[in-house]
Amino acid sequence: MDTRRALKDGTYPLKLHVYFTAKMERWYKTDYKLSNEQFEQSYLAAKPRGELKELKIELDAIIQKAAELAKDLGDSFTFEKFERKMFRTKASANNVIDHFAAYVKVLDKNEQIGTASSYNCSINSITAYLSEGKKNPVTYIPFTALSAEVLNKYEQWMISKNSSKTTVGIYLRNLRAIFNKAIAAGDISPELYPFKTYKIPNGKNVKKALETPDLNALYIADATDSFMLKARDFWFFSYQCNGMNFRDIAELRFKDIHDTYFSFLRHKTKNTTKEDPTPIVVPLTSYIKDFIKKYANEKGKPNEYLFPIFQTGMSAKERHRVNQNFIRFVNQHMQKLVDQLGLSFKLGTMVARHSFTTQATRTMGLEFAQEALGHTTMNTTQNYWKGFENDAKKSMAEKLMEFTVAKPTVIQEAV
Repeated sequence: MDTRRALKDGTYPLKLHVYFTAKMERWYKTDYKLSNEQFEQSYLAAKPRGELKELKIELDAIIQKAAELAKDLGDSFTFEKFERKMFRTKASANNVIDHFAAYVKVLDKNEQIGTASSYNCSINSITAYLSEGKKNPVTYIPFTALSAEVLNKYEQWMISKNSSKTTVGIYLRNLRAIFNKAIAAGDISPELYPFKTYKIPNGKNVKKALETPDLNALYIADATDSFMLKARDFWFFSYQCNGMNFRDIAELRFKDIHDTYFSFLRHKTKNTTKEDPTPIVVPLTSYIKDFIKKYANEKGKPNEYLFPIFQTGMSAKERHRVNQNFIRFVNQHMQKLVDQLGLSFKLGTMVARHSFTTQATRTMGLEFAQEALGHTTMNTTQNYWKGFENDAKKSMAEKLMEFTVAKPTVIQEAV
């Protein structure tokens, strides 16, 4: 009994106490609320009578179920697994919407707000498709409803709504992950897995990278206002700092700055990498030193933010919102600079990362680019390089012969 605070009718809530170690325990609410007298004469009594006997049987059944589940989980016991098996109904276990909601809670807890938003968008889109033509939106989607045939129709529906194949691919990869988690948890049969026959589309995302003349034009251009100047400074800071993501720039702290370099862990992968992530090291060039002197907070404790983008005490969702707004600010003012120069390309923060990748790969090779970008596998870096335009690849190939200015000798065909 939780006797810390009585309910309005004078009773107290009954809770299930589950402990794993002395310092790892949780209390779970039940549907029962009893008075002290009822609790003593039912659950605590050796031989209760009448209705109290039935109540003791019900309460003992909860304990027995919990004990059996804990025993079944054995060495793999976690509170999350226990909660799922103890309290989830069969309908909930088979409901795609509930599985998405549960995983979004995990992502929010891990402060992976962007990924959580992506999963919310996925289930909202799938729900909208299955609700089309119905009076009310569907609230229950069994896994059996998402066959390969249905996913093919959903893909076509998305395309008819002017969604790109890249977006379709993101949404369906999220759905595939939910299927895998439900199968691993034992909630659904592997036979329901539709992705053996349905193939998720891959959008061709051509990565834009600026060549040296365009980089130079942007760097020396006259910025017409302070906003444009600030946007350009941060864009080139990202470019020179190994194509550093803007979220990682915002997350930098005073303790990350050392005498000749600064280091950081990528926000995108620090919660998903199984092994301890390797910090990315960036040398403190004169440009980077000048930039930090210009834009960093004047003073700060080691764990405080270096730049005045985030503020101490912000929640994960607030940091995500502020970061998105700052990226939008840089994108808008960099595009104004591009238009001012009469250039014809679109320019955003990710182009800084792609441009760095091109330059690094050309001059230092893929292994250097992998380390500088913080990719855990060479395959990721190779996929990055695959996405660049043919002109960039051709330019790199031509640079291989820059050691000579002589024309190649034509070998005559033997007579």
